[in-house]
Amino acid sequence: NGVRFVQLYHQGWDAHDNLPNQMIGQAKDVDQASAALITDLKQRGLLDETLVIWGGEFGRTNYCQGKIAPENYGRDHHPRAFSIFMAGGGVKS
Repeated sequence: NGVRFVQLYHQGWDAHDNLPNQMIGQAKDVDQASAALITDLKQRGLLDETLVIWGGEFGRTNYCQGKIAPENYGRDHHPRAFSIFMAGGGVKS
């Protein structure tokens, strides 16, 4: 209660086809910005008191969706698995 927070969204992250191309572009959208946020918080001495939680919308199965070809395939959702990382806020590895 009373804690400030900022919530950021990446629209269109959900990819069920053309993963070889879509994931490269989507990772480029978020990887440098996520690293820059953590680096900036650390340089300003704010990372110890700020918890950064990065999460995807659902985990993914290892099963392909649609046509299976090296240049174009998809993956289905796994409702009991999520990809996240946490940084700062006293989180220990």
